Amino acid sequence: MRTLLMTAAILCVAAFAQADDKKNTRPADDKKPAQTLKVGDAPPPLKVDKWLQGDPVTKFEPGKVYVVEFWATWCGPCIAIMPHVGEMQAQYRDKGVTFIGFSAKDPGDQPSNNLESVSAFVKKRGPHLGYTFAYSDNRKTYEAWMNAAGQNGIPCSFVIDKAGKIAYIGHPMFLDFVMPKVAAGTWTEKDMDKLHDVEKEIDGAFEAMNNPDTQAGLKALSDLERKYPALSGIPYFVAPKIGMLLKAKKFDDAKKFAEKTIVKAKEQQDPVALAGVSQALLPHAKENKKLGEVARKAAETSLKYAGDKDLSALINMANTCFALGDKAKAKEYGAKAVAAATPAQRKSVEEYVKKYEKEDDSQ
Repeated sequence: MRTLLMTAAILCVAAFAQADDKKNTRPADDKKPAQTLKVGDAPPPLKVDKWLQGDPVTKFEPGKVYVVEFWATWCGPCIAIMPHVGEMQAQYRDKGVTFIGFSAKDPGDQPSNNLESVSAFVKKRGPHLGYTFAYSDNRKTYEAWMNAAGQNGIPCSFVIDKAGKIAYIGHPMFLDFVMPKVAAGTWTEKDMDKLHDVEKEIDGAFEAMNNPDTQAGLKALSDLERKYPALSGIPYFVAPKIGMLLKAKKFDDAKKFAEKTIVKAKEQQDPVALAGVSQALLPHAKENKKLGEVARKAAETSLKYAGDKDLSALINMANTCFALGDKAKAKEYGAKAVAAATPAQRKSVEEYVKKYEKEDDSQ
């Protein structure tokens, strides 16, 4: 899955916008924790300090299905997959399935993922996502689930079946394969074995997409989507697909796919997907006016939904204007980005926006 996570990083605009000072400690370990919680086990208690959205889940009731997904505000891939998780909640709500986004306070003296930041995110994005959100001010639940299951990366989801047992542990992008059978009560160990094969196929497709042979990459993605239609809703494929279409000089196809993605992102008010579209189009945005218009539209709409104080959206807007040759607007949004930065971020943002002083967009 390493290739997948590297590709998913494309969706994160201005990585330093998510970073804080060096004193902040991220909840990641160099070594994978020992696994004591496995598929087939009963889930640990879900201890929550504050339910931020949705009805509190005090226990896992028999006959119902639950999905507990661990995430953090600084985790780009977590944020990117959320609209799709929201789609699944809407799809399975009437089948007795509850999706819970669980976030815990970061360790360290200056945690960036705290009650204030998580609450602000859920207040802003939660109503459009449509599923339950919970927060813990300590790491006990995280340790009882994530560490015990040998998981050291997020997003990570746990599916609890109707019998009250853990049916799946892993990345939420695979829930499209898991949920139909778990919701129907027909998920078995053989399905888990098949899922491992699917993971290998997806890794192979990403490797092909990162290969210089663009046609081979497009074919690999097309074959994968044809074989597994559920993958068409996964956001991690969007920017790579646009990039490959552009490299193959299939500009009309790239434009159509980008516009289709924008329509869906606007319905979900998803600034991350919109930013991903604008970034993917930028290499050809200045020379191809039609692509440039789509890139600007995506960046502007991303900023609208993220808010005019959102550092990542401001940087993306500045980059888009600069790539289109609008140097004055790039400087304007760059200055707004500096103003929006925290004291810990400001120096790196100031250095970054200096590139808008150049005469063109060459790096």
